[in-house]
Amino acid sequence: MTGAITGPVSGAVTSAVSGAELRRLPRSPVRWEQAADVVVVGSGAAGLAAALAAAGHGRSVLLLSKDGLGAGSTPLAQGGLAAAIGPGDSPALHERDTLEAGAGLCDPAAVAALVSDAPGEIARLASQGARLEQTALHLEGGHSRSRIVNAGGDAIGGEVHRVLRAALLASRVQVLTHCVVLDALTGDCGAVGGVVAGIAGPDGVLRVGTVTAAAVVLATGGFGQAYATTTNPAGLTGDGLALAARAGAELRDVEFVQFHPTVLWQDGARGQCPLITEALRGAGAVLVDAAGRPVMAGRHPLGDLAPRDVVSAAMQQRMAQCDQPQCDQPQCDQPQCDQPQCD
Repeated sequence: MTGAITGPVSGAVTSAVSGAELRRLPRSPVRWEQAADVVVVGSGAAGLAAALAAAGHGRSVLLLSKDGLGAGSTPLAQGGLAAAIGPGDSPALHERDTLEAGAGLCDPAAVAALVSDAPGEIARLASQGARLEQTALHLEGGHSRSRIVNAGGDAIGGEVHRVLRAALLASRVQVLTHCVVLDALTGDCGAVGGVVAGIAGPDGVLRVGTVTAAAVVLATGGFGQAYATTTNPAGLTGDGLALAARAGAELRDVEFVQFHPTVLWQDGARGQCPLITEALRGAGAVLVDAAGRPVMAGRHPLGDLAPRDVVSAAMQQRMAQCDQPQCDQPQCDQPQCDQPQCD
């Protein structure tokens, strides 16, 4: 979201910033002001990478994080990063698998960019100090080749976040933590020129301020917490999408909510539930129902490694017929995951 503030916005007014007037926040006077060339909202991999890229082009950057720099989805990611770097693999095969798994809903240009750039991005992370396993590649759902780069077994997110966070702290990017963005600063023509944000103090009081910027980058994640149970962390409540919509941005593909078919779920579970990594099925684990019958038998050529939508639909159908699916992994000490879904 880019642009300059050109005039007052409609509605009640509290104070003026660079020619724009703020929409009222009830009983919330503006207590602080900051300015930057670019303001980045969100401190996951996307936000950290965007902030570093902008700073690398000589821009002054302010990054706002709702929690601390160690929160969010990125540190929790388990499986790995997909890249066609193994023997017998190629970006063309990776592209084919991705388009097939997308079932006609992929943006071909985006897929082409993803598969062609992935090997270089893996190399870039490694050059920055990421400890990546690039030899013993894993296999995951939807892939016809082992092409999942991992770290620490199932800690790829933590390793990527460690490297990006270290680079950020060594850069000139300014950071405000425990800072929630409340609204966009917009002019009468709809141009965005910053954000309204609140910093939570030790007393729990939200102190509202403004950040003026020529460009606003929203990297706030999704809205998995709109669901009763999810693998998404507590902070994923759709703030960025709501802000963008209020500012007049056109939202796209909001029906695609990041999820995992297999979580450790028990009766009465609410909110964030532990993810059971898809790498288990890549290593041979099988989804079974309470009677021990395979859930994915005959449902897809890839069996238990079918794309997530196929796996989820099969699980939902079996659950409606009988009982919760479980994960049978004979090599484990405990052959079944307690309650339902294993990823």
